[in-house]
Amino acid sequence: MVKLRIFVACERVLIDQQQNGIASLIALFDKLTMTLVKGAAEIPANAVAPKEWAIFSKWDTEPEDAGKEFTICTQILYPDQSQFGELGKTPLKIEANKKGQAIVKILGFPLGQEGFYTVRTWLEENGSRIGDAAEFKLELEIVKSEQLQ
Repeated sequence: MVKLRIFVACERVLIDQQQNGIASLIALFDKLTMTLVKGAAEIPANAVAPKEWAIFSKWDTEPEDAGKEFTICTQILYPDQSQFGELGKTPLKIEANKKGQAIVKILGFPLGQEGFYTVRTWLEENGSRIGDAAEFKLELEIVKSEQLQ
């Protein structure tokens, strides 16, 4: 049975094609801080910053998983628990004697709500969820300043 080993947010993932697909995770993060000038207009609840980032997951496999195809589902929830964007679905094909890994690239970061965003993932096989969902939190802090730094 496939089991989640690593599940993190980072700015970028590089895959070394010369070294059997070894992943390098660039700038892992769990908190972003945004500075606003005091008196600036309120940020819309659905605002998105033009920040590219990625969610990386690595999965342990068993020999009987070889050749199977799974779907990694990724969901991002605002602090108020409403969903940000669409549910991400990424194919995961398990090859013999290899770990499964996936990169979900996201082209914007939600910044309309201060607080803790939930990033959740789970596996599906043939359209049905298998196993439990895993999640982590990303914090967005909004700091008000007299002047933009």
